[in-house]
Amino acid sequence: MRMLLLGGSGFVGGAVLRRVLDAGIDVRVMARDTGALEARGAEVRSGDLGDPQSIADAAEGCTHVVNAAGIASCRAHPRALQWTHVAGAENLVNACKHAGVKRLVHVTCTDVTLGNLDRVHWDENKTLHGAAYGDRARSLQLGEELVMSTAGLDLETVSLRAAWVWGPGDTSRLPGLCREGLDGGVQLVGDGRTYFATTFVTHVVEAVMAALEAEDAGGQMFHIVDPVFQHARDFFGALSAALDLPPPRSSAPLSFALPLARLRGKGPAGLRPDEMLQRGRSTLFDLSAASGKLSFEPSVGFDDGLKATRAWVDAQGGPKAVAALEKSPPGASSVDAQVAAAGGD
Repeated sequence: MRMLLLGGSGFVGGAVLRRVLDAGIDVRVMARDTGALEARGAEVRSGDLGDPQSIADAAEGCTHVVNAAGIASCRAHPRALQWTHVAGAENLVNACKHAGVKRLVHVTCTDVTLGNLDRVHWDENKTLHGAAYGDRARSLQLGEELVMSTAGLDLETVSLRAAWVWGPGDTSRLPGLCREGLDGGVQLVGDGRTYFATTFVTHVVEAVMAALEAEDAGGQMFHIVDPVFQHARDFFGALSAALDLPPPRSSAPLSFALPLARLRGKGPAGLRPDEMLQRGRSTLFDLSAASGKLSFEPSVGFDDGLKATRAWVDAQGGPKAVAALEKSPPGASSVDAQVAAAGGD
């Protein structure tokens, strides 16, 4: 196996990179910022999802591709979301076909079915009637559709849908949660008595490793989630306690707060409507498909995950230091250079 990894400088992609390097897999990484990745001992090619030629060059000679690149923030500009999740997916699929790649593993999330409804005991056959809610969710939905619509004999595609990814090394969502916690507590929607699906980062990595070679997995989507049933207030409460942050704070119920947020553009503590749905609608996803066809069995218990996260936060200097890692969401200007390099949009 010769693997190409996209998103290797991110939270999930970085964890995947560490695992494949430890496993001795021949891996190449494509990224805009190459210095830190080269220091890890990986072969690195400069490029991004918006440049079809750089992807094609990076994919040359590879048998397997893992796409862990994406934008975690619902607050990113629609242009950045579309360019990364939709145009990027199309460019990647075309590059894989051109290079003769055998299998593409696409790491996405359960927000591809985000809507103003509870998704309890949903399997991969459950679909929304229409578009997912919010710019980010819709772009993820379209990106997955592009990837999976190309599944065939010439290119096997597998989509892995993680839930709320958490754990050590999280520079995507954890900085914002630490900021919320330090400002008075992580914001719940209502009293937080809604089921909240999560995915510890190690479990995403384990699913990726399984999906690379699992037989009969091509052309299929899999939910990758932690095997725990807990409410949002329990998850955020346990995480806050582990990091010595104040307890989460309640707000008006979703039925009251969401219409106001749609009018004002934000709800309690500045949460956007799509962020309110993420936290305020129940989510439980069926693991049967992943357990069966990928032989996926989550290996890290919830308490051990909390301990590992606490240790990483301590190593950064505590919650204040992690909060300082919070980045502004990508704006429209963030893709201008990519568009120009790709010949315009």
